[in-house]
This record gives sequence, C-alpha cells and structure tokens, in this order.
Amino acid sequence: MTKEKQDRNALQGAVKNGQIVLDEPAELPEGSRVEVFPVEAARPTLGMREEDWPTTPEGIAALLARMDQVEPGWRSPEDDAARRATLRAQKDVEKARFFEDADALGRMWE
Repeated sequence: MTKEKQDRNALQGAVKNGQIVLDEPAELPEGSRVEVFPVEAARPTLGMREEDWPTTPEGIAALLARMDQVEPGWRSPEDDAARRATLRAQKDVEKARFFEDADALGRMWE
C-alpha cells in the first residue's frame, strides 16, 4: 500500500483507559488487522524542532552562516529579473493611482 493511500485511509482517534477509541466508526470488515502509530511518530516534522533552535550567540551565528550558504533555487536569474520588473511596474501604477485618488479626494473637500 502506498504512503498516499495509507494517509487517505488513516483513522483518527485517541487512547482512553489504554484502549484506542476512534473518532468515527471504521468501515473495515470485522476482524481486520490494523497497525497503530502515535501521531508524533507517524508524521515527519518540517523545519527545526523548538528544542533544536540555537540559544547562544555562537549557535545563532552558526545557524545564520549556514542559512547564508543556501542559494535560492526556485527562480532562475531571468525569472527573478522578470518578477522584479513586474513588481516595479506594479508599484509605478499604484503610485500613479494613489496621486489620482488623492487629487479626487481633495476635490471632494473643496
């Protein structure tokens, strides 16, 4: 069974008095074998755990140095330049519109 199919068929519940109690009735044949994992163990975490964050100046400096070594890989230089040009054009339009709106508002109060 694929991981995706397992996740889709995952049953949710909680342990009460040493027994697993499902949130909703399971649509499984009577006698079906199941495998149960605690949620924390079943799902990988993203990023750093709270206890792994550096708390000393040296640790923070080391983390920042590692972060500086990571190069963004989601945009090519051409895509980045195009995105920046689009943002500049959008900013110019918004600035022009702001002054037009400000003038219109000023005329309302004359």
